[in-house]
Amino acid sequence: MTPARTWPVATPFRSNALSLAPVIEAEFSGAQLRELARWLGATPKDHSRAGLVEQVVTALNERIARVAESPDALLEGLSDAQQHFARRLLTARDPEVPVAYSAIADLWTQSAKHPSRSSWPYANRQLTEMLESLRRRALLFPTRAPFPTSAHDSYYQWLPMRRAPVMRWPASAEATTREVAGPSSPTANFLEHFQAFLDAIARSGAALRARLPPHQQAARLSWLRGWEHNADEAERVLRSRPNWAPDPHTGISVPMLSPLAAESLTTLENQTGLPAPQIEFLFAIACALQLIEATDPDAPAPQATDGAGRVRVRNEALEAWLSMDDQQQLRRAWTAWSEQIMDGLEVRSAIGDPKPEPSFRVMRAIGARALTPNLLAAEWCALRRYMVRVLRSLPLDRWIRWDTLQEQLFDFHPECTWTFATKASWWFAYAAKGTRVNLKVLDEWRLTLGAILEHIIRDSLAWFGAVEARPTPAGRLDAFKITPLGEWFIEGREEPPPISVARTSRPIEPIEWLDEYTLRLPPAPDRAALVGVVRRCTEHGSAPFTYTFTAASIERALSEGLSFADVAAQFKRARAPLSRTVSNEFKRIAQRHGRVRVYQSLTVLELADDFAARELAASTSLMQYVVYQLSPRTFVLNAEGLDRLIGELLKKGYTPRVK
Repeated sequence: MTPARTWPVATPFRSNALSLAPVIEAEFSGAQLRELARWLGATPKDHSRAGLVEQVVTALNERIARVAESPDALLEGLSDAQQHFARRLLTARDPEVPVAYSAIADLWTQSAKHPSRSSWPYANRQLTEMLESLRRRALLFPTRAPFPTSAHDSYYQWLPMRRAPVMRWPASAEATTREVAGPSSPTANFLEHFQAFLDAIARSGAALRARLPPHQQAARLSWLRGWEHNADEAERVLRSRPNWAPDPHTGISVPMLSPLAAESLTTLENQTGLPAPQIEFLFAIACALQLIEATDPDAPAPQATDGAGRVRVRNEALEAWLSMDDQQQLRRAWTAWSEQIMDGLEVRSAIGDPKPEPSFRVMRAIGARALTPNLLAAEWCALRRYMVRVLRSLPLDRWIRWDTLQEQLFDFHPECTWTFATKASWWFAYAAKGTRVNLKVLDEWRLTLGAILEHIIRDSLAWFGAVEARPTPAGRLDAFKITPLGEWFIEGREEPPPISVARTSRPIEPIEWLDEYTLRLPPAPDRAALVGVVRRCTEHGSAPFTYTFTAASIERALSEGLSFADVAAQFKRARAPLSRTVSNEFKRIAQRHGRVRVYQSLTVLELADDFAARELAASTSLMQYVVYQLSPRTFVLNAEGLDRLIGELLKKGYTPRVK
């Protein structure tokens, strides 16, 4: 069976797992180990180095466990300056991704209010001392970049932790109820909208946008191969330097286009009642979760009027999805949005309508070989996680003025876009002039990065139901507040989500037998075990949620160790007993399993006597098609080429009877 194609997802962003014992052994001397043990609250009891390492690792693991419950436990024992620096760095940069020294230095000096901004040598010495102090506390370790990069830089990795302390924002961004007295957008119900979208795709599918026609030399040029691009723009780059190869620092734009054909997008809007940007958001999540059929990137694009071909839901994946409870579905969708989606959804929304001219473009350097579409997608995911870290320190259910918070974000970390690559690899540029946008200028930052962060809150987080947004009359974000469901998402709560805002209960369709062998089994959270058993002993039907019991599928299940008692027990537990025909068939095959092989269909040649069998074996191609010889005159044949063999039998004077 050909494996199902999958949609690409963003490059994994997490660093390699840190094994504390060998790292502590390599990084610290005996005197440093004793000092570290005392700082961690442990009295050194063993004079051997191995004993000290074990004691320190035990104390660090205890701190990691406490940090999972209370992130501020990571900062215990640090000075105010160390705590402030750690919070800034853990908010600005993903704690699970190694961070470059150059990025830390930018964060250290970029604030206009920082006293060392104009004295870089002094600031550099201060920063080195700060990093060394955190390293001596075993909070930060030297490491390597886990992602491809052409930059020569030092990297640091934090102590492993699931949750981290973040910045405490000034309360000036909080708004009074009177200040936001206008109407706000109703809190979205993600699961209901996502189910309506999946139902629409299941009914009629979706047409994809035809990809832009590639440049005629795209297969030969590494900076075009693998990237969607504008062929005319690529030609201008090639001709930008007569008789010379293009400058590797030259930029070419990354098309930020909808994956869906315009007609299909309109149809889905009519079917679901959702706006086009939200449909694209749901489509991106469904692709990242592999709930929709993936297209073949190597297949030639068909000449169709409705785009590059149609895609539909993957029935098996949809059934597995519907078997999950609300908590599992919400967490899976959130993870897809923050870690896996390839589409720069919020970037495309911030760019706006490409006609007549977008507000800005995303540019990439043609010489940046380490930059791939997957790595650029990881940058968009990292930007979403950055915004989530910002929201972690904001009060729950209190209105936050976006314009005030936006200014605070600009002052804090204006160049938060480059987590994996550098600004020499990709950047924002004015659409009309083509010049780079300077993110350290407030007006230019608002036009690009500020607008992207606004769409993350106003659109994506609002569609998840994580925030309640209040728009301005012009449709911009005025204020927002985090909902209880938003806190559940942001903090990664283990307990079930607030059901009151998650979803109204979904009606469960009954299990029914369509005929003696075919079952319709709509998935539900309490049917996950039953669906798993049924898949093992049936063939998947052509219609969604249908399964057919066959002799071959039953024997396959028995060979895998699944007994009739196991199957019957699962059906009894679901209060939907097996049909009598399937039960009898299962028992009959189980009785002879191991002694008699069951086949779906066979081609058998039975001859009248032994002499005829010997003659035909010697004078025809009979033996080429024999799979197994049951007796001197009975053969099991390979069905391929059967017509040729029958023709040879006729020439020999035999008149075979075909049943």
